[in-house]
Amino acid sequence: MNIIDKIKKKSPRILVVGDIMLDRFIFGTVARISPEAPVPIVQCRKEKYTLGGCGNVFRNLINLGVQASIFSAVGKDRAGKLIIEKLKTIDKDYVEVSQFSKMQTTEKMRIVAEGQQAIRVDWDAIPLKKNDYNYLLNQIPNKMKNIDAVIISDYNKGLCSKEIVRFVIKNASVLKIPIFIDPKGINWKKYDGADLITPNKKEAETILGYRLNSDQDFEKACLKLCSDFNIAACLITRGSDGMSYVGGKKKYHVKSEAKEIFDVSGAGDTVIAAFVAATIAGLNSKAATEFSNRAAGVVVGHIGTTPITDFELKNYFIKS
Repeated sequence: MNIIDKIKKKSPRILVVGDIMLDRFIFGTVARISPEAPVPIVQCRKEKYTLGGCGNVFRNLINLGVQASIFSAVGKDRAGKLIIEKLKTIDKDYVEVSQFSKMQTTEKMRIVAEGQQAIRVDWDAIPLKKNDYNYLLNQIPNKMKNIDAVIISDYNKGLCSKEIVRFVIKNASVLKIPIFIDPKGINWKKYDGADLITPNKKEAETILGYRLNSDQDFEKACLKLCSDFNIAACLITRGSDGMSYVGGKKKYHVKSEAKEIFDVSGAGDTVIAAFVAATIAGLNSKAATEFSNRAAGVVVGHIGTTPITDFELKNYFIKS
C-alpha cells in the first residue's frame, strides 16, 4: 500500500506544540551594484508569506493526511494577524493560537536573488510575560485530549520553555502519548523522557562538543544523546548526506538523492512531520526513516520554506 494512503486511512491525530513564525520571501534579480555601498540591488519580482516554525510542521502534517492541531502563541501585530489568516486558510478547525498584546511575533524575511538566498532579516519574539505563560500552561491538558502523538517544535523563540516542555511531557506520559522533539538551543535536559529527538548535524555537534563524520560517528552520537538525555531514539539529519537513526538495537543510515537545488529551509520540519505521521500510521522505524528522508529530499529541491505534498510522494510505497 502507498504510505500516503496508509496515513490517510489511519488519519492520526497529532498535536504540534512550539514556536510559530511568519516566513517572508522576496524573490528578485540582480542587475547592478548599489552606488551607495558595494552591495547588489535586488529588483523585487515576487513576494510570498508562509507559515514558519511549528506552523510549517503543521502544514506538512495536514498535507500528509493527518488530523493536525497546533498549540502556539503570537503577538497582536501585523505578523501575528497574517499567521492567523494563513492558518484559517489551511484548516478552519485548527486549535486556536493564542494572541498576546505584549508579545512580538517572530518574522524572518529572506531575500532570494537568482535562486540564491542573499540575506535574511529576523524579528525575534519578545518573551512572554509570566501571566501569559500561566495562561498557556492551563490550556495544555485540554489540548492533549484525544490525540495520538505530540510533536514539540522548538525554535528557541520562547514558547518551548523548560516549564512548558516539561509539563507537556509529564501530561503525555500520564496519557501514554508518544512525544517527538525537534530541538533547539543547548538546554536538552527539558526533553527528558521523549520518544524521539531529531537534531540536525550541527545541533548534535554543538551539544556533543565534537565533529561527526562517519556513519559510526553518528551511531555513537545518537546513542550518547539518548543516554545523556533519557530519550528512546535519535534521528540525526545530515543535510545532503542523508540521515542516521538509532533506537534500541536498531540503527539505519539512509542517503539523500543528489539535488541541483539544495535549500534546507524547513527541511527539518518535513522530516519530523513525515516520520511521526508514518510511525503513528503503523510503519516500523526503518520505513519511517526512509519515508522522512524521501520527503526531505523533495522539499530541499524547492526554494524557500515549502511543505511536502501528498502528490510529490504518491508513488512512494512501504518498504518493510
